[in-house]
Amino acid sequence: MNILLCDDHQLLLDAMTASLDGHGHHVVGAVTDPSVVADRAAELRPDVCIMDLGFPGGSGIEAVRQVAQLVPSTRVLVLSASTDPSAIRESFEAGALGFVRKQDSIAGVLDAIAHLMNGEIALDPKLLRAAMSQPSVPRGRDAPGTSYYKLTPRETEVLKLIVEGRGTSDIADELHIAKSTARSHIQSVLVKTGVHNRLQVATLAVRQGLVAT
Repeated sequence: MNILLCDDHQLLLDAMTASLDGHGHHVVGAVTDPSVVADRAAELRPDVCIMDLGFPGGSGIEAVRQVAQLVPSTRVLVLSASTDPSAIRESFEAGALGFVRKQDSIAGVLDAIAHLMNGEIALDPKLLRAAMSQPSVPRGRDAPGTSYYKLTPRETEVLKLIVEGRGTSDIADELHIAKSTARSHIQSVLVKTGVHNRLQVATLAVRQGLVAT
């Protein structure tokens, strides 16, 4: 897997490069300035871009957005010391597909990369729930139910498992269906609810009370 790194600490970049290369991946570039990472991604076309969020004088959120828009084939994985729910939510809204804490081991980073390459989001279920914990849409009688989005009973089951942070393989196993079928149900849920990724649909489900949590 070709990987581009972006962090303002050169020592971390060196350590990550050595570790990822040692686990069979190939670090094609490492930059310390978030303002150039999108251009480097466009030049190198990596499979994954691992991005920090905290930089002197600003946040890496805009860099995440630029990479996601300029090179949509590159999956953005945020690697951050912060686990602030707002930062997690903003990262996914900007186009990130995964979020890993710097406190985690390299095994956690490798696992997240594997999830991304399987077309799944990479986020600890506890962090997922924390990111969804600030409702901005009224719940209860005034909030639309699953019938509003025309979700089938099976799609509602899939939505509940997404909210639990389950990946495609886990959903397929839980519902005793093929992985390709699970992937189709997930895509249908995203299309019907009008969102772009699993974090967004999980947030929508919790905020509007579409599934029991």
